[in-house]
Amino acid sequence: MAAKGAHITQNIETRPSIFEVVAADSLNATFYPALKRVANFLASIKPATFGPLLRYYDEVFLVFNWAVQSYYLRYKGGSLSEVFYGLTRTSLRTNRFDQNGQRWSLALLVIAPYLYRKLEAKITQWKEDYENGRVISPEKVRLTQIVPYLKACFECVRLVHYVSYLAGAVPTHSPVLRALNLSLTYQQEEEQSWTFQELLSGRVEPAKLLSSALLRSLELSAFFLQFIEWWQNEANMGDLAKLPTPDAPPGDLNGEKYRGKCPLCLQRWEIATAVSVSGYVYCYRCIVAHLQKESKCPVTGYPASIGDLIRVFEGDDD
Repeated sequence: MAAKGAHITQNIETRPSIFEVVAADSLNATFYPALKRVANFLASIKPATFGPLLRYYDEVFLVFNWAVQSYYLRYKGGSLSEVFYGLTRTSLRTNRFDQNGQRWSLALLVIAPYLYRKLEAKITQWKEDYENGRVISPEKVRLTQIVPYLKACFECVRLVHYVSYLAGAVPTHSPVLRALNLSLTYQQEEEQSWTFQELLSGRVEPAKLLSSALLRSLELSAFFLQFIEWWQNEANMGDLAKLPTPDAPPGDLNGEKYRGKCPLCLQRWEIATAVSVSGYVYCYRCIVAHLQKESKCPVTGYPASIGDLIRVFEGDDD
């Protein structure tokens, strides 16, 4: 009887642990910065080829994330990170994940983060303009002051949900899922769609084999991206600092051509300012005016923005 009771308890246990749901949230937040590091690496190797990928990274990631998440929500019942941890979404009312829940989940997983990142970039720009004495509207000033408080309030609400879920007081760990009236539960075990014997005998359809391989590679990539995020963590930077210092990159012809002068006005620098992505030094006014029109280094053509500028202090500076 005790063995049967234990067996029944195992079957009806559908509530994931707090560690599983937090890990799924953490993995989902890893995709954007980890893939951006890959885009930065590609753009640094071949700026002409992969420069547009970095410049329009938000839009590229939006399309990619939409395609991936819509597939997993429709056919697997959860986001990529949730399926990776064996979780699926279900309605608190009907115990099903219908099309309406899928549409709202897709909007909050894909579109809402994209819009928030755009808003955050605008707020950062408005804040810099305000601090530099540029004229901006009072509405924008108030927005730069309000949004950080709203973000802090949301994080507090999410923390309360985590604690309440851990205590068993609420059925879902996330305020977003609660607003959608959804919760997370364990996925049902799926039977293997094909065996290696069927594969060797040629009885497996190529489309089914390709689809399975793509899904497995995508889920494996999710783990790889999480590893990249861990590798870049500040806790591991101390070990990286022990590596031998590589040789400095060689100069080029343009470096000799523009030695001691701004490549734009061809005069000696006034408030010498370097573009971090290329290393070339310009007058502050020259390079700011250029980057406001074209988001690239004038000499190398590397993608750049005002945030990539670094003040250079010469020996005679006060």
